[in-house]
Amino acid sequence: MGIDFGTTNTSVSFVVHGINERNPRVSSKEVKHIINWPQDGNAGARAQVPTELWYSPAPILRDTSTDHSQTSNSEEETEDDDQPRRGQSEGHQQLPFSPFEAYRDSFHHAIGSNKYKGWSPINEEATEHLWGYQVQYQKYRSSTDRDIMGHIDRPKLLLVGTEWTHGDRKRLRPRLKYLIKRGIIRKYGDLNAMEPGDLKDVLVDYFVEILGHSKQQLIEREGYTPECPVTFSLTVPSFWSAHSSRMLQSAVQAAIKATDFGNLVHGSVENVFIVSEPEAAATFLLDNTHTMLYCIFTVTNSYPLRLYTEVGQLNGDNCGASYLNDAFEKRLLKRLEDEHYLDSNGETREDIVRYATLEFEHRDKRLVDIARRPVGEVKIPGLLGDDQRRLRGLEPKNFKPGYVLLNRDDYDEMFMPCLQRIAAVLQKQIDGALQLGINIKKVFLIGGFGAAPSLRSFLRKYLLELARKRMLNYDIELLFTNEQDSITAIASGATIRALSLEHGPKRKAVSSFGFPRTEPYQPEAATGHREADIKIDSFDGCSYASVIDYFLHKKSYPPYVGIGPSGAHKLLTSPRKKFICREILFVNDSDKTKSSYNVNHVINAGAEKAGRLVVDMTYLRDEGHISPTIPEPNEYGVVLGRPHYRVTYDLVPVVEGRDLKYVAMYPASDNGEVMKAGQISIAAAFNPGTG
Repeated sequence: MGIDFGTTNTSVSFVVHGINERNPRVSSKEVKHIINWPQDGNAGARAQVPTELWYSPAPILRDTSTDHSQTSNSEEETEDDDQPRRGQSEGHQQLPFSPFEAYRDSFHHAIGSNKYKGWSPINEEATEHLWGYQVQYQKYRSSTDRDIMGHIDRPKLLLVGTEWTHGDRKRLRPRLKYLIKRGIIRKYGDLNAMEPGDLKDVLVDYFVEILGHSKQQLIEREGYTPECPVTFSLTVPSFWSAHSSRMLQSAVQAAIKATDFGNLVHGSVENVFIVSEPEAAATFLLDNTHTMLYCIFTVTNSYPLRLYTEVGQLNGDNCGASYLNDAFEKRLLKRLEDEHYLDSNGETREDIVRYATLEFEHRDKRLVDIARRPVGEVKIPGLLGDDQRRLRGLEPKNFKPGYVLLNRDDYDEMFMPCLQRIAAVLQKQIDGALQLGINIKKVFLIGGFGAAPSLRSFLRKYLLELARKRMLNYDIELLFTNEQDSITAIASGATIRALSLEHGPKRKAVSSFGFPRTEPYQPEAATGHREADIKIDSFDGCSYASVIDYFLHKKSYPPYVGIGPSGAHKLLTSPRKKFICREILFVNDSDKTKSSYNVNHVINAGAEKAGRLVVDMTYLRDEGHISPTIPEPNEYGVVLGRPHYRVTYDLVPVVEGRDLKYVAMYPASDNGEVMKAGQISIAAAFNPGTG
């Protein structure tokens, strides 16, 4: 399953193949798409769904058992928790009831309900949390009094810390704060600041609906059963950080658990694949056309297609299709700024324009070509026409009764700012390639907005003019596909790419992973001990430094399958207590990380909890496998410490593809027995496209 989590819309594509086919060769024509999104207003034919949620004031019962996963900071279990003992597996298992199901039933479209073929009224007195096309109904068709602070759109931009996303991040942060304050979503990270991590519950809530609907569609259309393995391929922008990719990966993992869609191993989804959006799109388009070209990447393999390197400068802008809706509303309100008489019966001009926007979304935006000097009209009930205005001594404004007439100036004001910004981004890409001596002869246009006639005609003319300005001896050709393929190209390409992983980029780590440990205090030998937290253990009287030990380092090249260095961990405990060993796995994206320093030291700033392992070793005492240690007097006759048990075990990390397993083994030797194992996905720890 390929998932294109878009700024405005999300699409899901999939391929079904025989369970015994290890490396099936799949063409773009075999890729299918999830459709029948609730209330899509197009008889279920749309292959995308708006990336939007609208929360009600009703609190949501959340599954706290996933809080220890990536980017989370939950408390560990208490000593009285019932932990699995040696030999017990936390692998493929029946997942417990997920509290996500409790609130999912309150959504207007519950998982497994009948497909919605058109618009349906929503009961404002109910406490539904809305998503996808349901949100658009509320925004554009319904006279709603829902609190706008509960509306979250373009959430993806909160994970992009660029100048061109500043406006949307500034708009959305107060809404997240509002939802956190009312207990609808939870606060993560710094309590005194709004951070990207605060988006986690929003992402999970959205993907619960996406995966729940996808699962139901596969049951109905493909005969999906829980025995069918599912592999997920996620797409990310080229400029995303490893942290943003982990956020997406973690949210999808939580949604998999909530919907029982796919298998979790040790609470983690296996074999997640992450690929950049440009590479996924190019994979689909080149597979579909069998054309070798220089676009944003240079190509090294025809089959399986591999993109060697990006040749343009990474950049972007907020100029997608949803911003045209904003420009339409702004232009229409400007045309109606003096029509105060329209504000009546509790309805304002803003409400009227909002209703008109949906028609623009589904018609004008997709059909109008501004290069053809278009004219159009927008229905505005109660609007005075120019003849009526003249009778009242008012200036004509290109109105007719009940309609605003649109001319070329109107369309230019709505479309041109967005089109010019798109062209500016494209020009930076092309100029960057030309400076490297790479000739750009073809440009592929994809995405939902990529099917718009206005964008196609504008860019076609722009590229011809750019070739002349750069004095190129060739034209730059604009290529595009049909509307459906344009919308689903990224999700489809992610699906194809995940089925063929060879010849990908080198396995270069972009994050470091390590476990905290206590080391005998040696400030002369270990510089980090000088600034670490030092503790004199009450059991043996020795001094220990609390530090972190990294076993996977950023910029290293770990093998596809490899065992990291095992570290001996010790537990000193009272004879009267349970022997609970707790290990926390940390991830850090910094370039400056160092072992033998405290995890909270400035050198290790940015460390986040990524996983944990809790092992009950009490059976060693209860079954007589170990004996207590009795401290003896020193040369001065002083007894340092007190009677205790000492348990020394190995913690062994094992990298398997895009998964990281960590195993507690006792005794600490080559012949140790597995006590317990944990696992997380580390797909986000490599460059996108890494197999």
